[in-house]
Amino acid sequence: MSGLSLQIPIGMDYAHLMQIGEKNLVKYQGQIQEKMSLGWVLIGGFIAFVLLLLARDDYHDRQEKKRRMELRAEIKWPVVIRKDGGSFQGRTENISASGALLCGPERLSMALNEIVTLTLKPPIRHPLEITAEVVRINIHCGEDPSPPRGAAVRFIILSEQDRQFVSFSVFDHLQGKDLFGQEKGRK
Repeated sequence: MSGLSLQIPIGMDYAHLMQIGEKNLVKYQGQIQEKMSLGWVLIGGFIAFVLLLLARDDYHDRQEKKRRMELRAEIKWPVVIRKDGGSFQGRTENISASGALLCGPERLSMALNEIVTLTLKPPIRHPLEITAEVVRINIHCGEDPSPPRGAAVRFIILSEQDRQFVSFSVFDHLQGKDLFGQEKGRK
């Protein structure tokens, strides 16, 4: 006779042995289920984390594209830059409704992500008060071969009226008009 032979220890009957086996089986099943549940939770958490990172990157890419879609013109307006350590003079190298490249006679002492207050002084109207965040530093100003002394800022707080003025100024500049609506070079 071939097959599986089961040797029952002396003094133990088959029913008792099955009862012990069932208890151990249930015990090990519970431990296995706990470990598998923990594993699935960790895998699910990892997947959620990766999806969150991808969504964040996608959001920032869309914001960057939107920001870069704004018209930008090389308009040079005087600007006073104020921060906790004092204030200094500079000028805009270029500007859009969402930000500007600022340059000074010396390297602008601003840190990345620093919040500054700008007073832009266009020639035909009252100054614009703008709160901005420094998004890039040590930028070359125009064709100037001197060491980098510019900083790019993103406008954070700007009244809608001032934002429209900047937008119209950029548009007019790109159309070849001065701030009075006249063709450049004509009076």
